[in-house]
Amino acid sequence: MRSIATNGKILAVDDSRSILTLIRAVLEKYYTVRTASSGEEALEILRDYKPDVILFDVNMPGIDGYTVCRRIKSKNELGFVKIVMVSSETGLKERLKGYEAGVDDYMGKPFEKEELLAKVRVFSRLKALEDELFELNHSLNDQ
Repeated sequence: MRSIATNGKILAVDDSRSILTLIRAVLEKYYTVRTASSGEEALEILRDYKPDVILFDVNMPGIDGYTVCRRIKSKNELGFVKIVMVSSETGLKERLKGYEAGVDDYMGKPFEKEELLAKVRVFSRLKALEDELFELNHSLNDQ
């Protein structure tokens, strides 16, 4: 079993190259990080890459973050993937729309590097624990 604090897989999705560069710089010491610049690209990457945590912007060209989130949450093959919306759209209406779409948490832009790392660590640990419980439950059902 992998360490639940590090070594997880992250997908960051934002149409801003500078935001993706910053996210990668903050997280790549601890996690495997892939990036996408659109919702369509993220869905393509998710065919083969199964991250523990996905960081999404709301406003992107093409498919917005809410729509991509709903599509991800409707697919069982991604299991307990955690989604954190990272957006400058931080009003109550936008946050509630995100939670309704299946977002696990919401962070405003600009963000503090320490908070981003802390949230990713929390959700990575939660994902690992949920995966472990799923496996234990599955093995108990097999017995």
